[in-house]
Amino acid sequence: MASKIKKSQIIRHIIQLITFILLPGLYSMTFSEVKTVYQMIINGNFNFLEALPSLIEFIAIMLLTIVLGRWFCGWICAFGAYNDLVYFISKKVFKIKFRVDEKVDSILKYFKYVVLLFIIAISWTMGSSILESTSPWDVFGQITDVSTIFSSLLVGLIFLILITIGAAFIERFFCRYLCPLGAIFSIISKIGIVKINKPKADCGKCRACTMNCSMGLSLYKVDCVKGGDCINCLKCTEVCYRNNANVNVLGRDLDAKLTGSVAMAAFLGIYGLTNFAGNAVTKSGITAKSSAVSSNLNSQTESSQKYKDGTYTGIGQGYRGGQTEMSVTISNGKITKIETISNEDTPKFYQRAEGTITNSIISKQSTSVDTVSGATFSSKGIISAVKSALEQAAIGDLTNGISDNSNANKTEAAPESSKLNHETTSSNTVQNNASEYKDGTYTGSGTGYRGGTTKVSVTVSDGKISSIQAISNQDTPKFYQRAEGTIIKSIISKQSTSVDTVSGATYSSKGIMSAVTNALNGAK
Repeated sequence: MASKIKKSQIIRHIIQLITFILLPGLYSMTFSEVKTVYQMIINGNFNFLEALPSLIEFIAIMLLTIVLGRWFCGWICAFGAYNDLVYFISKKVFKIKFRVDEKVDSILKYFKYVVLLFIIAISWTMGSSILESTSPWDVFGQITDVSTIFSSLLVGLIFLILITIGAAFIERFFCRYLCPLGAIFSIISKIGIVKINKPKADCGKCRACTMNCSMGLSLYKVDCVKGGDCINCLKCTEVCYRNNANVNVLGRDLDAKLTGSVAMAAFLGIYGLTNFAGNAVTKSGITAKSSAVSSNLNSQTESSQKYKDGTYTGIGQGYRGGQTEMSVTISNGKITKIETISNEDTPKFYQRAEGTITNSIISKQSTSVDTVSGATFSSKGIISAVKSALEQAAIGDLTNGISDNSNANKTEAAPESSKLNHETTSSNTVQNNASEYKDGTYTGSGTGYRGGTTKVSVTVSDGKISSIQAISNQDTPKFYQRAEGTIIKSIISKQSTSVDTVSGATYSSKGIMSAVTNALNGAK
């Protein structure tokens, strides 16, 4: 008996630890993909093949839950494991086990459905970004990046702290009362083939199953539990002194540790097959073709933007300030292809954001797209990199761009776009007319990488730019050095700040260009 109890829970905790380390964002990615499916459906543009590469977690976990019940919650979810850990530590430290009154508990469990409906109405349907900084699992997934959390996710941090306090006193506090994904699972898991079978007629008066239930279910009142709020942690099957509580599949009682292992193998199998199918669809080009078709429906968006045909490279700032470099191809004035050149993000999060974001941009013909929940900063890195590339391709003003986490884009997008446009028109001769500058030496500053300040000294002789020298910069040295010589030579050669940025050092380039522009304003 003792051996059986030990083995099944050891297996569960080992699996929790492994998935906590390897798949910490599985919860947030799955919930984000639920949002993707919902929005595709209400917008009337759901295409399974197009969506498949971006719905790997959604498909795998939903199939697992529909067929086998909520094993994901009890065995795989990193946020659930975090709640378990907090409660375990609290119980050891405070030596108490707080229990919520049964009636109060049953009422509070409805609140997670309220949370789900609120998110669907405000964020998914209305498109409001008001909840973007409030996600506790975004904070949880980036807990080591303190500066980002305090600057962008402070409300989410407060929620995470409150959830942690709740989890310290009530086992699986978040899962019971607040989890919106759990609300979905509670509904769809009721049609599964797995249940916890415990005939009341064979029970004693100990109520051990109820006292040890992670979700606070009144197990002593029922003959079996199937789906709903049961997360299949199997603790009830271990503590039953009469061996009356058992895992039952299609009417047959099975060994708990064997069932748990099979459930995890089923998940890994589904997850692997879905990954394989998603990669196959992506490589086949079906997704790109579908996206191109979808983009044709967006005539209103397309009419407000015009791009020059060609392939352009842009750089954005992703997770923890890492650089994301994207290639954007324009054909017949439309965005037809977006590819990643390089990124410094966490691979798992970046891969989940990449497909969704690039498909959305191509479909909308705009960088005004939603970020992927749980991969917010990876999403913003891609968006800002694409926006940077589109600035180089722009013929008209970019009216549909979004504000991202790059200060360089915010401060320089409009002036640089206007200069590029200016250079491609006949008015370029006016801008490059040397007589418009007064002789002298002028100092200017601009915004470079991550909002850092770049200062330069510009010397004008005989009405022409004759010398540019760097005074100081707050850029990453290797990127700044790569840009400095090329940009300065180009500006002096063209007698204009409307020059191409250096690929791989876009923001450093823009910092120099905007600093020179600022200096030349004093020379007019």
